[in-house]
Amino acid sequence: MKDNFRHFHEPPRILEGAVLLFWGGVTGHPVIGLICALLVEARSWTGLRWEFGERGFVRAWYLSIGMGLVVSSWVWLESASPIFLFEALVWTPVCLLPVILAQNYATESTMPLNTFSVVARRKMLIDRKAGRDVRPIQVHIGYPYLCLVMVASSMTRIDEIAFFAGAGMLMASSLFFASSVSRLRPNRTVVALFLVIILGAGGSAGLKSLWLRLDSPYIRMGAGFTSGDLSQTAIGKLGALKQSKAIRWRVQETPAEGPRLFREAVYNHYSDAQWWHRPIPERGGSGEGRRIEPYGKSKQESSDVDKREGDYEPLWDRVSEDGIREFAFDEKEFTRNVDMWRRLRVRGKVDTKTPLPLPDDAQRISGLQVTDGGVDVNSLGTVRLENPDHGVASFEVFVGGSPLYEALPDPERDLQVPLAERAPGRLDGNDRWVEDPAREGIRDVCEAWGLRGLSASKAVEVIRAKFFGSEFTYSMFLRGEHPSQRSSAVARFLSDTKVGHCEYYATAAVLLLREAGIPARYCVGYSGQEKTEDGEWLLRGSHAHAWCRVWHGKIPPDDIPDGTDLSSYGHWKDFDATTPRWPELEGTGKKWSQQLVDWWHKIREDALIWRTSPGNAGKINWVLVIAGMLMVAYLTVRLWTGRTQGNEDSGYRWKGETRHTPLHELIPPAEKLLGARDEGRTFSDWILGLLRFFPGLAPDLHRALAFYWRARFDPAGLSQDETAKFEEMVREMSSRLSVENDLSGEGESVMSSG
Repeated sequence: MKDNFRHFHEPPRILEGAVLLFWGGVTGHPVIGLICALLVEARSWTGLRWEFGERGFVRAWYLSIGMGLVVSSWVWLESASPIFLFEALVWTPVCLLPVILAQNYATESTMPLNTFSVVARRKMLIDRKAGRDVRPIQVHIGYPYLCLVMVASSMTRIDEIAFFAGAGMLMASSLFFASSVSRLRPNRTVVALFLVIILGAGGSAGLKSLWLRLDSPYIRMGAGFTSGDLSQTAIGKLGALKQSKAIRWRVQETPAEGPRLFREAVYNHYSDAQWWHRPIPERGGSGEGRRIEPYGKSKQESSDVDKREGDYEPLWDRVSEDGIREFAFDEKEFTRNVDMWRRLRVRGKVDTKTPLPLPDDAQRISGLQVTDGGVDVNSLGTVRLENPDHGVASFEVFVGGSPLYEALPDPERDLQVPLAERAPGRLDGNDRWVEDPAREGIRDVCEAWGLRGLSASKAVEVIRAKFFGSEFTYSMFLRGEHPSQRSSAVARFLSDTKVGHCEYYATAAVLLLREAGIPARYCVGYSGQEKTEDGEWLLRGSHAHAWCRVWHGKIPPDDIPDGTDLSSYGHWKDFDATTPRWPELEGTGKKWSQQLVDWWHKIREDALIWRTSPGNAGKINWVLVIAGMLMVAYLTVRLWTGRTQGNEDSGYRWKGETRHTPLHELIPPAEKLLGARDEGRTFSDWILGLLRFFPGLAPDLHRALAFYWRARFDPAGLSQDETAKFEEMVREMSSRLSVENDLSGEGESVMSSG
């Protein structure tokens, strides 16, 4: 017969508290972990207990669900990460605290398993209403709770040896105490612990790999964030491109102007349909660029990632008199009157290393909340936000004047054209490039269009006339092509298909200009196409755009004399090679629900910005603290009025006993005959004292004690039939004791009255 009363064993003392302390330590919340550990372990230091019953356990579960929803909503509002669920799971031990406290402080040793299932609980109520005897499966959630706490602990710092060592010790302790079998069979226990360590090491490495993959900047690009170091283009991919209509940024411009480009990132190296950021070495003059060794020629080899990260330098920053942190590309900017510049108010979702959408003439940034971060810029002009305090940022940008943060053109990097695009062909058996005479490349198109020898302005006009004419077609749908031709997809676009989107046009323009000897770079960002009635630009995913940055002037020499005015060599200027009709050709594609989605997006962002502003954060925190204290006070009063105080001098509770059995129901009538059980005397020896008064109870009492020992200490517990017999036997003995006590009481009354 199915055993409906078998349950998990109760964890020993200190283990739950130790696991919670471990969780608090590895997640960076030691105070919260200590408070939770004290609340859970205080059951061993106090006799306070509550009879929750089935309804009380359900209420504790509902309270945990409510806390989980609040935490998830809070993290979702705060976080810009696509893995915000991991951040919410960190708080699982706190959310489930009401359930584990109800388990530990209940007079019942277990709780019904259907506490956690609405369907199973409803079925039980229907069966009971129909008159059927339903006894739900009873469980002790101690060890399941410990497992969830360990899972929550693994959400952070899973790559540290200390974490794995601590987790291994706690898991080994849990496995050792979970069953008496582990103590009786040490060899098998050692093997099991060894398997736990091996599997734990593999799981820890897997979780670390998954975390790093999900948290990498290249994966975050799929969540709407641009990478300052890599642009994964759709060049050479077939089918229709689908872009999100979600709002990425909102830009309020004062005074408002016509459509403009908001640049997020600049790249200068193209290879296999990908644009990369390659650092520009510093060259004389006033010091534009970065002090790094030439790419690929460093004395000490380092990874490409290290070189790109080393190309970022922090902007000048200060805290103004009104407490607002400001950043500028030139330290002298702080002494200038901001009224001389136009202002942009930018709002949007951010993450660490998020490139900011800025015009090319931005001078100063104000209002960013970056307590432990800042704003960096690389040699190509990509401005990147580091470690923002919150998932949404609102800041002001002061624009006007000349760009101040782009390095001079580099002959090697800014004139690079892949060989497969310049002259399509293949590698022979000796790794020599063999051109295909049947295919035209960038070199052929450049000569056919007469770009060589032209100035930057004239070359731009020629390319614009070609791309804007009837010969080329803008389309988001691309036909398939052979994988071997993807390395020369741009050359094929120029000479054969002549159909593509902005990435094709921008990349083709850059490569054509470079082939003509004109430095050019590839830019990504947003094109302002949609403005609200109050003058706010809405930059959606469908407004993402690509264009060129072209050098108008002469290429500076390798050695620039100190004190030279670098602007005398020329300047960088935007060139949008895509037809201005591209938004019209793409179509709006808005659904009927887009207005509702936009409204909710704005409400969410504005609410978070308002809550995290310096003037409101303190007020809201105080409101939350007061509300939490009132809730705690209410629960404390409710629990205190419904408490059951254990009597330390009686046999009902004593140090070390936590499991209630039917035999404990004999304690109240037995105390009238035997008195309170002395400390140090076992319960079995004390209850057998009843045989001095009722020798006829010997068979039933000895059998009841056998059930008592099995219920308390046998891992298998009692079957349903045995539990029913146990309860029936105790009821009969309790009735006999009550009758005898009543008769004894009546006799004493008669004698005293006589």
